[in-house]
Amino acid sequence: MKERKSSRDWESWIDQQIREAQERGEFDDLPGRGTPLDLTPNPYAQEQDLAFKILKDAGYAPEWIELDKAIRGKLDRARAVLARRWAWRETRLGELVNLSDSWSEAERRRVLAGWQQAVDAFGTELEAINKEIAELNLKVPSPRFQRSRLDLTREVARLVGGPG
Repeated sequence: MKERKSSRDWESWIDQQIREAQERGEFDDLPGRGTPLDLTPNPYAQEQDLAFKILKDAGYAPEWIELDKAIRGKLDRARAVLARRWAWRETRLGELVNLSDSWSEAERRRVLAGWQQAVDAFGTELEAINKEIAELNLKVPSPRFQRSRLDLTREVARLVGGPG
């Protein structure tokens, strides 16, 4: 009959395995070697703290955080495109301000039509982003992480400095 090992025997066997692995250098190339462990608890993780820590340490984040990051990136890019179009509109209209010939009038209409196309394209982008926001709001662990839908009128007013 085989003798059953006590918990103390298992502990010493585990310690021995760790010590031998250290001597062979098996822990030398681990990520974060020589840096202190970050044991700061995540106040938003609640009972999922350990799972979030494992994901974070492995370079990942929960799906809803990655989705929120993607939404912010798309919104930043869409706003930047619209801001460039606004700057072009303002510059071009400034160049035409004192001109009243038929070509200048036609150019003003072209510039304003181009701006309207930019706003329409931005609106289409916002619709797509709002769909992602709706998806995000279903995935977040708490209502406090939900995002508000984006409004085209407020976004344009924010850019051009008008009331929004």
